Amino acid sequence: MSASGRLGLPSDVDAITNVIIKTMPLDPQWDYRFPLRKEFPEDHYKYTRMLFEYFLDPSFDDWTVMVIEDVDPAGSEKLKIASISMDHTMSPRTATNREVDKRGGSTRRDANQQHFNAFHNGQAKAYKKYFGDIGPEQLHLQILATLPDFQRRGHATTLCRWGMDVIRRESLKDISVMASPMGYHLYTRLGFDHLATVIIQVLGEDEKLTLQAMKYASIVDGKLANL
Repeated sequence: MSASGRLGLPSDVDAITNVIIKTMPLDPQWDYRFPLRKEFPEDHYKYTRMLFEYFLDPSFDDWTVMVIEDVDPAGSEKLKIASISMDHTMSPRTATNREVDKRGGSTRRDANQQHFNAFHNGQAKAYKKYFGDIGPEQLHLQILATLPDFQRRGHATTLCRWGMDVIRRESLKDISVMASPMGYHLYTRLGFDHLATVIIQVLGEDEKLTLQAMKYASIVDGKLANL
């Protein structure tokens, strides 16, 4: 039995939430936004799951969630969701965040709300500045996560190459990403170009978060990029 990729379904929400909860704390932006997640694990799970309910909802059709299923290294032969990527063609995350806020997300206890807002606003400004002129003729890679026990099996590369194939097949211009330190070397190895360093910081604070604006162009010097 080997790993396989497919589109995520609404019924995958619990498995996908598990991937996010166990994987994203390895990324500095997760500590920056959710420093109190261990003190309030119920809030952290509740609102993470709620957000992915929207991302997996077919009515939010600007989003695509891809999953890779793999055999549990603990010995089970049953496939489980090991890795996910989440892409969108515009920038509709604000709508999903508003829906979560209506259901209590603005008062979640696991988050530093100032950091949470700085991250959201900083990402939106950077998206507009570096990728906004392309508009819907691109994929924007929002999240790429693989469970620690399934890392170094090529799943992240497979998910990125799926996106590369999409932009080639649908004649889109590029894949854009705001890369964290976790993903920067992967994207560089896959041929993404570095555009700018983006600093996320609350005014008056020393603590900051550093992200890299990157893109993978489908056309390079008039030729299809090598996939």
